[in-house]
Amino acid sequence: MNANSMEHRTGDEPGGGGSEPIRPGYVRPTTSPIVRTSRIHFDVNPTLPEVVAYAAARGWLSQGFEVLTVAWQELHWTIDGWKTTNKLSSHDVPCPITAGFFTLPVKAGTTVEFALHVGLKCRAEQDAAGARDIGELWFNDGGKNYRQVTK
Repeated sequence: MNANSMEHRTGDEPGGGGSEPIRPGYVRPTTSPIVRTSRIHFDVNPTLPEVVAYAAARGWLSQGFEVLTVAWQELHWTIDGWKTTNKLSSHDVPCPITAGFFTLPVKAGTTVEFALHVGLKCRAEQDAAGARDIGELWFNDGGKNYRQVTK
């Protein structure tokens, strides 16, 4: 068989099957077409007033547990007034969150309504362990939720 062959695969060959002509080096795509994506930005970090207030209310700061860490994040979002709810998590692979930017599977210019659920942990600076205590906090603009247009 040569590169000009019009012989077709039977379906038993590795890398494909069906009716594509056999071509040297050809690999039949096995994944779906690329999904359009866009991003919103919401940077949760230990210096935010809400995080510091939460740590103080839990008594972490008064006990000397001043090293605060955002352990995980979940973005709960919708584009249709909460008829459908979507969730992105920092535990997803690949991670959809980079430096406060959330990659969403929607086209740029889409208005997204969202709230962010985060896990927090604290420890003293001299602690070698990961955390003395853990907690959870919602960022939801006082119950109104946030809105952003994706870019």
